[in-house]
Amino acid sequence: MRTAGKSVRISSCSIAAMMIFLLTASCTKEGTPPILGEPKVSNVYIHGGTVEAKILYDGGQEITSCGFCWNTTGYASGNYSCAESSMIDGKFQLKLDTLREGTKYFVWPYAANKKAVSYGWRMASFVTTTVKLPHIATYGAREVTHNSVSMNACLYEDNSYNTLETGICWSTHPNPTLEDSRTPYDIMGTGAFSVLVTGLDPSTIYYFRAFATNSAGTAYGSILSYRTLDGSVTDYDGFEYSTVRLGNQEWMASNLRTTSFSNGERIPKTGIETLNIESESNPVYQWPYQGHEDHPKLLVDDGRLYTWYTVTDSRKLCPEGWHVPSIDEWNELLFHIGGDNPYSTDLRRFSYTTDPLNPEVSEGSFRAQLAGFRNASGLFQSGYNYGTYWWSSTAASGDIGYAVFCGPSENDPVSIREKSKKDGFSVRCVKD
Repeated sequence: MRTAGKSVRISSCSIAAMMIFLLTASCTKEGTPPILGEPKVSNVYIHGGTVEAKILYDGGQEITSCGFCWNTTGYASGNYSCAESSMIDGKFQLKLDTLREGTKYFVWPYAANKKAVSYGWRMASFVTTTVKLPHIATYGAREVTHNSVSMNACLYEDNSYNTLETGICWSTHPNPTLEDSRTPYDIMGTGAFSVLVTGLDPSTIYYFRAFATNSAGTAYGSILSYRTLDGSVTDYDGFEYSTVRLGNQEWMASNLRTTSFSNGERIPKTGIETLNIESESNPVYQWPYQGHEDHPKLLVDDGRLYTWYTVTDSRKLCPEGWHVPSIDEWNELLFHIGGDNPYSTDLRRFSYTTDPLNPEVSEGSFRAQLAGFRNASGLFQSGYNYGTYWWSSTAASGDIGYAVFCGPSENDPVSIREKSKKDGFSVRCVKD
């Protein structure tokens, strides 16, 4: 019997002695041994389960202790272990948590009063479960840059309560395992998680899959492949942009967010974010969407909005060696992406996956971000409701310039439009 946190091994000879004591005690007139109900086992898992029982009759005496005994051979045969429990309203239970996996156990209750210790005449048996491999899934990348990939995964079941490691393994060959590179993730229990894999080479196809390891072994999710983007460029403010080669051009893979011209001079903002500038001549301004300077993640995702006059300023908006594309350069991109249908929806493509049949010729995507825009009147419009524009450096006439428009719906085709040069639009730079 376990007392003060210790287990005591009891032999079959001891059981016989106890039985003699009980028979003797039952013949006296000063109370009888307790009578116990049948034990019930629930919540069985790898290392044990929960067993409960109740006192049917206390023998006319106060119950001084109660608990359970168990072994793997059967009631009263060989040695067994016991542990004490607490009784509430005549019921008591115990959580067994140190048993062997995949093993059959027998368990029975005991209770003692001042007269004797009584062991239940009925017993229960159960088999602890066996450790199985975890159930884990690999999901699509959240972001791909020239030197990193942010992978998503989900651990649905660990099947052991002792998952040792989870994460993403990756390689440049199609079947990554733990023998290749891996980036671990410390997950508590089950659920979705993201892993940022860094230190990758540009313009390289990598294969990724989630993994989870427990005592039964390692389970893997499905394999997904992604091609890292082709390079990077840094603006005057120090913001780095991944770049992607599309046909014969190399483009920034995200919207510009600099607050400085390439010579270091600051680009002004209107004192009031929604100031009407329709009456101004050649206004040079930049804004974060809706004035969200305090949301750096939005700035990374959406970039800033610039007037056409800022875009074509002689101090140059794009980093050294880069420039704002002309409408002809935009058309070259659109024909490369859309082929015979250049004004299709493909500019919206946000996929980085490679062609499994011909991965070496796979390329990245423009990754159009619906960042919204600002009218010259000062009204900000959401990209998810009204679409978004990117400036070209080409003037149409007077106060009108050419811009590329992408609608809010996935089915909206790309179009080239004439817009007020005083509007605030997104900018993508293309390499000289």
